[in-house]
Amino acid sequence: MKVRRISASEFHRVRPILLHLIKQFGDGRITARAIRWFNKLHLNSAKAGTLVAICMEKRKLIGLIVIGNYGLEESFIVVHTNHRKQGVGEALVQFALQQLSKLYTRVAHDNIPSLKLCFSCNLVAFHLIKGPTGKPTLWFGGGNWQTQDIFNIRS
Repeated sequence: MKVRRISASEFHRVRPILLHLIKQFGDGRITARAIRWFNKLHLNSAKAGTLVAICMEKRKLIGLIVIGNYGLEESFIVVHTNHRKQGVGEALVQFALQQLSKLYTRVAHDNIPSLKLCFSCNLVAFHLIKGPTGKPTLWFGGGNWQTQDIFNIRS
């Protein structure tokens, strides 16, 4: 299993493949808003703290993590169903933390696999909100996160 960052120069070419993975294996948990954001993303002009990374095994795409503005703008992870509970999600989160030094994500209260992933990666749940789908949603931070960062993005 190998995790690597997608470069700005290759992103345009691989975006359709990544979108297929998101739609096929996101289990309906990746919001339409997040998919629209991903469709419009330009890595060469993206804000600091933006990352697209993939996990490959034997030349097969098995996972993806996407983070915009350290997760303050958007963040999601998708793992192929045949490769879940094998450390793929953890490897992607740890890679993102190494690359970015901090990250944020929001997880709905009923998304047990994602909650388990966040806690297994030592992310800290620090704020409860009503999420984009109307469900109670936890903000998580990892690395050198600061609570006030999420309040600075609100208008």
